[in-house]
Parts: sequence; C-alpha cells; structure tokens
Amino acid sequence: MRNVLIIEDDSFKSDTLTALVESAIPNVRMRNVSDVVTAVKTVNQDEFDLIIIDMALPSHPIVSGGGAPLSMLTGGLEVLLELNSLQRNDRCIIVTQYPDIEIAGKFFPLIRAADAIKEYFSCEVIACLLYTEDSTEWKDSLSKVLRTL
Repeated sequence: MRNVLIIEDDSFKSDTLTALVESAIPNVRMRNVSDVVTAVKTVNQDEFDLIIIDMALPSHPIVSGGGAPLSMLTGGLEVLLELNSLQRNDRCIIVTQYPDIEIAGKFFPLIRAADAIKEYFSCEVIACLLYTEDSTEWKDSLSKVLRTL
C-alpha cells in the first residue's frame, strides 16, 4: 500500500488532488492536512511514498477563539526543512499557484525550483507544478508524474 500525504489548505484543490492521486495510484492510503504545524507533526509521525505540498499555507489550524493563523507564502518550505532535518527522502511534488518560489531570499521559477530545493534542502522534489484553477494542464502534468511512481 502506498502512503500519500497532501498538504493543502484549499478544500476544493485538496479534493481535486486526492481524486487525481486515487485514480493514478492503486491501493493508496491518503492523509490530508491543511497547515504547517499539522504537516510538520504528521511527517514526524510517519513516512510517505509521496507528499504533495502547496507552498502558501496557514501557520496553524483554525481553532474557534484561537486567533487567525498567520498566512505563510513559503509554508511548504517549512515542511521540506523538517524532512531535511529528519534526513528523509520522501518524494515530494509541489503544486502552487505562484510562478516562482522564494528560497533563501532568491526567487526561482518553477522550472528551476526543484533543483534549487534539492541543493538547499537535499529533498527529493520530483516536480513543481503551477496550479491554475481554470486549466487542466497542471492536472495532466500531475497525472503523468503520478503514473511514473
């Protein structure tokens, strides 16, 4: 059984990602989380065959009376930093709505971001995809990557 984690705070996008993974990978166990704190706890508790990560994430879950979570434009990098500190090589796919990822104060276009992340964090990022709600291009690209796993 394949163990897959999706880290995404938008429920529509999360549902779409879940459906794409389930259609491409047979016998899959899915876990979904929506914030940095929960994602870091989750990767500390379990190893994954694949982690799909959004870059912009809230800092912590929304709790009634707990205040608004901080929006972190590079929250996904916090998860990659945690994987790096754990010396883990879980394969990761980044799906983000931003055309660039900021790493160590430098902006990298998505086409170069996977290599930059490997250089800075030693993480196994196998793809960085640009999410566009009204496009199927990112879905086709993700499905193609998933079929190679």
